[in-house]
Amino acid sequence: MASPKPAFETWPLLPRPVEGRPRPADEPVRAAVTACIGLAALLLVLRLALPGSGLGPEFAKLVALGGCLLGFAITLALLALLAGVAVATPMVALPAWMRQVALGAFDRAIHLAFVLTVAGVLATVVLHGRVPPAAIWFTGQAALLWACHRTRLWLAGPSTA
Repeated sequence: MASPKPAFETWPLLPRPVEGRPRPADEPVRAAVTACIGLAALLLVLRLALPGSGLGPEFAKLVALGGCLLGFAITLALLALLAGVAVATPMVALPAWMRQVALGAFDRAIHLAFVLTVAGVLATVVLHGRVPPAAIWFTGQAALLWACHRTRLWLAGPSTA
C-alpha cells in the first residue's frame, strides 16, 4: 500500500519532479524566497532570543560565506562545463537519455547555486546592515544564474520545462 504524499515539503530548496505536469518556470525563485524567509526568521530568533551571545552575527557570517562562495563555485563549475560541452558536443554523439540526465543535472545545479547565492546575499546585508559591494557582486551573480535558467527553459521549449 502506497503511503500518501506529505502536504509539507521537507526540503523545498531543490527542484522536485511533478508527475504529468511541467515544473513551474519560477521554481528557483520560490525556493530562494522560501530560503530567505526561513533564514530571516532564524536570524530574527537568534537576535531576539540570545541578544548578547553573538550567535546571530556568527551564523550570518557562516551563511554569507557559505552561500555566496558555494554559489560562486557552482557557477564557475557550470561555466567550465558549458565551455567543455561546447567543444565536445560536435565530436561526440550522446544518446537522448544521457542528454536528458545532463540537462537535469545542469538545471539542478543552477537552481542550487541561485538559492545559495540569494541566501548568502541576504545574510551579507543582514550582517553589515547595509548593501556592501560584495552583495552587489553576488546579486549580479544571482541575476546571471536566473537569466541562465530562463534561457535554458526558453531553448528547451515547453516540453522539457
